[in-house]
Amino acid sequence: MDRVEENELTERQRYWLEQVRACEASGKTVAEYAAEQGFSASAMYAGKQTLIRKGVLPRTPPSRFQRVQIAPIPAGDDWRIQLPNGVSVAFSGEVDSAALAIVLNTAATLR
Repeated sequence: MDRVEENELTERQRYWLEQVRACEASGKTVAEYAAEQGFSASAMYAGKQTLIRKGVLPRTPPSRFQRVQIAPIPAGDDWRIQLPNGVSVAFSGEVDSAALAIVLNTAATLR
């Protein structure tokens, strides 16, 4: 099937495209996001499948996992994390796990 441009979508398809993108940006599962928005996860999956068939969304979802290599724990409070995309994150002392997750997720998207 030929790829459909976003401006060729029906109003309902544009709605689901917006919801899919918002869900992915939120970092929540489809079930969590759908419940918060007041619709079923199955409705969102159906809308997403339509967009995939039309070529608006990729067939394979972006990976939410990053390959890691475990290294010995460094002495002291200095940390350096090297991501597969070449980006390094370095910090000292304690760090909030939620803040670290945000930093690492953001760094993983950089190229």
